[in-house]
Amino acid sequence: MNNRMNLMIFFADGRSRTIPFCLKTYVKVSFTLLTVFILTGSGIISYNMYQLSSVRSSYTKTLQNMAIEKNVVDQRLKSLEDFEEKISFFLSGSLSNTESLNISPDYSKAMGGGDEPELGETEGIESLEEQNIFSLPPKAEVTASKEERVTQLKNRLQELATLALKEKKRLDYTPSIIPVQGYITSKFGWRLSPFTGKRHLHRGIDVVNKIGTPVKATAAGKVISATREVFWGNSIFIEHRDGIVTKYGHLSAINVSKGDLVQRGDVIGFVGMSGRTTGPHLHYQIEIHDKAIDPLLFVIDDQGFN
Repeated sequence: MNNRMNLMIFFADGRSRTIPFCLKTYVKVSFTLLTVFILTGSGIISYNMYQLSSVRSSYTKTLQNMAIEKNVVDQRLKSLEDFEEKISFFLSGSLSNTESLNISPDYSKAMGGGDEPELGETEGIESLEEQNIFSLPPKAEVTASKEERVTQLKNRLQELATLALKEKKRLDYTPSIIPVQGYITSKFGWRLSPFTGKRHLHRGIDVVNKIGTPVKATAAGKVISATREVFWGNSIFIEHRDGIVTKYGHLSAINVSKGDLVQRGDVIGFVGMSGRTTGPHLHYQIEIHDKAIDPLLFVIDDQGFN
């Protein structure tokens, strides 16, 4: 079949011209141009989709990183606020204001303890008041914005820094460090006795470590007792200031004598398992005017505890 055609053009002056026209060639050229157009368009669309996908992936990754950074900032801000609260506790004079503090019981496992009386399992939490303990009131709910919290924290830390310089001598006699590094197996508050299985009030914390690990005085003070007790075993009691007394029990050896003056960080004894205990650990206790208080409230840097 012949696909060739002739296209005749007539002019106004009577002339004419014949132009050969091949339908097959026209179709081929048209199909080729259409194919090139489609492929080019598809390539452009694919490239734009790839670019859009990359931008979307980068945007998603950026949002994820921002969320992680926000959590880190929130955690650091919370840690700074907790640290500021502890510093305020030392500097605000609340150590001697025991009447305004509330009860905050805690339940934990045990390793040993001092000479606290055992209590029946059915006795109520009200008995805490009879056992002469207190702790700080619960924290108020945070409602301020992050910017406001940062500004308040900055101003408060500046005030505390100025006050700390004036109160340095008093702070020297206030417990503020951990007496020994290790694992806390029993916290301050109510617990089940490891000896009787009944509920009783644990007035301090139990910190586990190897026998012979050095135990340090947590503040400057005077040793008022360095002897062996039935429940405490080898024990040391140190008087500090404003009615504050720290107690260290179940020691393997005592490194001070009654009447000695000690400084914060002095090695006063060594971890042991003397007295009533189920294993080697230090029983550490703080009292203010004969009222027990959670020792962890006095630890500014508690990274040594696990």
